[in-house]
Formats: sequence, structure tokens, C-alpha cells
Amino acid sequence: MRALRSQSVLFVLCACIAVLLAAGAEPAFGVSERTVTITLFGSGKALWKLDNSRAHSRLALDYHWHSTLRFAVAVPLLNDPAHRGLSVRSTATLVAAWTGHSSSTKLGETSSCKYRGVNVKAHVTAKLAKGRAGNTLEVILHPRGAQRGFFSDRGHGATVRCSSAYGARGPSHFAPSWFFRDNLQDHGRLSSDTAIIVLPSALLPYGSATVAFPKERGRNNSVALGRIAWNNRAETAVRTR
Repeated sequence: MRALRSQSVLFVLCACIAVLLAAGAEPAFGVSERTVTITLFGSGKALWKLDNSRAHSRLALDYHWHSTLRFAVAVPLLNDPAHRGLSVRSTATLVAAWTGHSSSTKLGETSSCKYRGVNVKAHVTAKLAKGRAGNTLEVILHPRGAQRGFFSDRGHGATVRCSSAYGARGPSHFAPSWFFRDNLQDHGRLSSDTAIIVLPSALLPYGSATVAFPKERGRNNSVALGRIAWNNRAETAVRTR
């Protein structure tokens, strides 16, 4: 009888410990998450030109894109002004449209292309995290699945019409597959398949802002290449709710 009573007490103690461990192991955000919806609308104009003694080239592209991202975020992280420890992921679809043209003259011969995209979709993984700079958040996007780059340069709603083979694969600069950027470096990262959009941290839990993305401008005068200049600036409107 005493052995049976000891076993009963031991069983109760084990059950209590199991309950306490289960309660302690439960994520702090278990029942205190909120779905944060981030809507983005981007619009930009990109220009690139080259002039030297052998060739003259020009490329211009107007583009627009939009998306809706949804993240499950722990309420304490939303209420913390610094959003310390914030790092959540989801999947989303970006939709873009663009028009553009290019021309190139070499040795007296001129070729040209026209580019157009209508409702071109890119499936991405998205990460919302505390930014590396103070008072910022970052939305980090990567192409998802087997697709190469973000939007298709040709096909799937994107068309290219050229007078020669030059440029026939799509824009040689600010390509849709590179998210309309012409620079492999994005905030210090090699990023032909990564796009980092920096947002003010005040957007959480609710807010709106307009940020510059992409933001590329410069020129290069070299003996080997000639005079190169580029200007690619877009505004991305962001709203969280």
C-alpha cells in the first residue's frame, strides 16, 4: 500500500512538472500575435547612356510594381519602439509593369529595342526584420522557386522587340529580373537575387511612409569606356496596418 501511495504521489508530481514545463516552453507569442499587412507601391524612371569614339548607347525604362505582404508578429515586438528581436518571414507575390526602349549606334549602324511588361508576377520570400541602421526596419525579398531573378525579362507577360540581336534578351540595364536595379551592391550585399527595402521603424504597428527604392545615380569618365552616366530613382509608398 505504501509503495502504491508513493507511486501515486510520484505520478502527480511528474504530471505537475510536465504541465509547468509545457507552459514554460510555450512561445511568448503563442496567443499574442497580430497579422501585420504591408502594402507597397513602387514607381520609377531609369536612364543610362554611353558615349565614346566608337559607340553611343541609350536606355530608358519606366516601371511600376506593387505587392501586399503579411507577417505574423508578436504583439510585444510591435509595442517595443526599438522592435528588438524582430525577424519574421512569409511568402508573397509582386506584380510589375514597365515600358522602355534602347538604342545603340556602333560603326555607323544603329539598332533599337522596345520593352514592355504587363502584370508580370514574381513569387518571393519576404522577411521583416529590425534594421541594421538605427530606427529602421528592413523588408528583404528573395525570388522563390526555380525562377531566375525577380520579374521575367522576357516571357510571362514581358515582351521584347528589337531590330537586331543586341538587347533581345531584355534590358541590358535596370533589368526587371534585377528588380529594375543596375547595381549588384544593395546595402553592402551582393544582391542580384536580393532586394532590401529600408523603412522607418515608426511604421509599426501602424503607419505610412514613402522611401527611395531603388536609388542609383552616378557617372564615370574613363579612357577605356568613355562617358557613362546613369540615373535610377524610384519612390516606394509603404503602408502598414
